[in-house]
Amino acid sequence: MKQPKGKKFLTFILMVLAMNTIYVLPYLMYNYYTPLQEAMGLVGRDADYGKLLNVYGIANVILYLPGGWIADKFDPKKLLVFSMLSTGALGLWESFWPSYTMLMIIHVLWAVTTVLTFWSSSVKCINMLADSDEQGGMFGSLEALRGVSGLIVTTICVSLFNIFKSDSTKAMSSVVRVVSVIMILVGVALALLMPQSDTQTATNATLLDSIKAMGVAFKRPITYLLAGMIFCGSMTLASASYYAPYLQNFCGLPTDIAVTFTSYRAIVCQLIGASLAAVLATKMKNSSKPMIGAGIIGIVCFVGMLLIPASAAVLWPVMALTIVASMAVYVFRALYYATVDESGTPKNVVGSVIGIASLLGFLPDTFYTSLCGSWLDADPVGGYKNIFMAACAAMVLGLVCAFFAERLIKKYRNSASAAE
Repeated sequence: MKQPKGKKFLTFILMVLAMNTIYVLPYLMYNYYTPLQEAMGLVGRDADYGKLLNVYGIANVILYLPGGWIADKFDPKKLLVFSMLSTGALGLWESFWPSYTMLMIIHVLWAVTTVLTFWSSSVKCINMLADSDEQGGMFGSLEALRGVSGLIVTTICVSLFNIFKSDSTKAMSSVVRVVSVIMILVGVALALLMPQSDTQTATNATLLDSIKAMGVAFKRPITYLLAGMIFCGSMTLASASYYAPYLQNFCGLPTDIAVTFTSYRAIVCQLIGASLAAVLATKMKNSSKPMIGAGIIGIVCFVGMLLIPASAAVLWPVMALTIVASMAVYVFRALYYATVDESGTPKNVVGSVIGIASLLGFLPDTFYTSLCGSWLDADPVGGYKNIFMAACAAMVLGLVCAFFAERLIKKYRNSASAAE
């Protein structure tokens, strides 16, 4: 996507806004676990509550692969506009809190609008914007600016929540409706302002070409290393949704403060972690090295959460561990897609690589929150320990994949230099 700097910057900013807002509603329980549960009428039904996200995750897994094919076949601008408008419309429907069955349907439809037509297309759009030596800086900057815009959206949502906090249903309805309207406005902005994409070399002309591209993607090692790194990010980010109830129920943090802390912890850590990732990746001209360091730090933090007994006396140390662990996770999230280009993946295969890797990497979305809910229903104290243990294991997997991605990138660059 070779564009003048002005159009390139405009496209980048629009992508920041789109990618920051479109996943807020499906994952709203991450920051509003208890009040959202109350608004949906699912108090005491943690497993059923978790199944909403699992249904969304299952549908996602089914759609990641065709989403990759769509990203390599069609103009990303049209796909992105449709995704933003339809996701916002579904959010407005949810804000009236229909039956549990209807909530399930909304989450399935969200999978269509946020994965099939959006996910691979959005990541490929950023990939096409950046040159080979800009990938880490571009993706890191994307994640950091998502933190900035997310901070604004979070401030609006937290303010609304605090205004109506005495009534969970009213508070969450306000939050959902505001986010939905923002998404619709972003969709309109994309339609009016986003430059037309240059898709001649980045898309496949025929169905046969797309099938061949998918076959190439299945054979590339980076596809499976990326899947492992996404798996790590998915598990650890989902685990973070339980920080607030853990701090609230076992470390004495008040509910309203827990919601505020968790919301800002996520956004601020995203901003700091992604900014650090962008700087390090640009300086090192390599995205896997910062991820290796982040993986080690994340493992140490999760081990600390496992070993420290929960009580009000350790509230501040546990809060500090959640902050550092979150920054490590956001370093991973900011950089793992940059390894696709750094390892030499052709542009017309990028969507397929992302689709296959996402299908495998986001598998935790199909079961993890439901599993966590069943752990907590059976044994609250032991359940949280299991969650921290699972997050630690996922971070180990991410560290191993980042290490092998570093070797793959080095091998590709050495062969490219030798061919010059």
